[in-house]
Amino acid sequence: MSSLSKFTFKTLAKAQPVEPIQRRRDKIIAAIEQQKQVLVAALKGETFTIPAKAEGKPAKAVRAWWVAQDNGLYVQCRYGARPLLLNATNNSVFVNKLDEVGAVLTAFAAAAKAGELDAAMAAVAERKKG
Repeated sequence: MSSLSKFTFKTLAKAQPVEPIQRRRDKIIAAIEQQKQVLVAALKGETFTIPAKAEGKPAKAVRAWWVAQDNGLYVQCRYGARPLLLNATNNSVFVNKLDEVGAVLTAFAAAAKAGELDAAMAAVAERKKG
C-alpha cells in the first residue's frame, strides 16, 4: 500500500440521473438551436454542415426542418427523424417567407422549455420502442 499512500482518497458519489423528460427537452432544444444555424446559412444561400464523426469522412449537411410548398414554407418540429404533432392533428406551421422561420423556431424552443411538447415527444419515443 506504500505506493498508493501518497494519494488523497475520497469516495465519488454517483451522479444523479437526468429524468427522461428533461433529457428529451434538452435534446430537442439543442436540435432547435442547430436549426437556427441552418436557417442563418440558408438565408445566406449556403448549406450548414457539421463535422463528420469519423476522421477522413466529409462533413455532413444538416437537413432543414422546413419545406417549400404552396407558395410558402411548412416548418416542422422534429424529434429524431419524426415530426411532432404540434396540436391534435397538425405537424407543421405554415409561413410565407424564409425569414419568418426564425420566429417559429423560437416558439418551438419556448414550447419545449415550458413542457408543451413533452406529450408529443413521449409519443414519438414510445413509437420508436414498439
